[in-house]
Amino acid sequence: RERTFIVTLLFTVEAEQTMYSSEFGGEVVMGCRFSKKATQPNSDLKVTWHWTSSGLHQELIRLDNTEDYSVPPKYQGRVKLLTEELKNGWAKLQLSNLRINDSGTYQCLVQTTDGTDYKTMTLSVKAPYKTVTKRIERAEQNKVLLTCESEGYPKSEVVWTDGNLQSQHPNTSFVSTPEQLFKITSQILVSSSEENNYTCSFKSDKKSTTFYIPGECLSFRGTLILKDVLFWKATGFSPPLPTHS
Repeated sequence: RERTFIVTLLFTVEAEQTMYSSEFGGEVVMGCRFSKKATQPNSDLKVTWHWTSSGLHQELIRLDNTEDYSVPPKYQGRVKLLTEELKNGWAKLQLSNLRINDSGTYQCLVQTTDGTDYKTMTLSVKAPYKTVTKRIERAEQNKVLLTCESEGYPKSEVVWTDGNLQSQHPNTSFVSTPEQLFKITSQILVSSSEENNYTCSFKSDKKSTTFYIPGECLSFRGTLILKDVLFWKATGFSPPLPTHS
């Protein structure tokens, strides 16, 4: 007696990867793969992407039988469903001009006449501390105030060392920018007459700048003369000093 077995193939969705990481202002393409049968004509394919974070929920974009629905204002001009990939069994979401608050969990939901399934993935958006700005200001009692500043995300620890690799004790503060970056300002007070150098380092991205004292300030006729407030980008070398005849 022959036996007949019927195998039912479940419709499934698989995430291309479960975690994505990208930079502030950049672009990311997140994808999920579904059974290719769903791309056949009259399959009533529907694709929806959602975002969730800290209890908040947002529908980003929905495709229903090849028609794009409206996109929320927060994502206007920044979110796109790569419809040309659907025929290959991919539901891919392109998100550009990334913001810090784009971080979170993304859900890819695919609905067809063969079934419904979804997968989730997480996106982490970071902003490296790429440029460190330094500043020197005159202070009382033959001292100078050294300041270094940079913007990034997440918050970074700032470490100061002198030319003998001795740790310094800075006063470090931060504020949040409209772009949700951390603007970190770190300062130390040092003698303007003792020869030494001081390096300010942002630990998260290993970016630093070095102050050379007294080379970056000028003692003239017993009075400390500074370039009032000195600003320049950290370039790895000292700016030229003014000359006096």
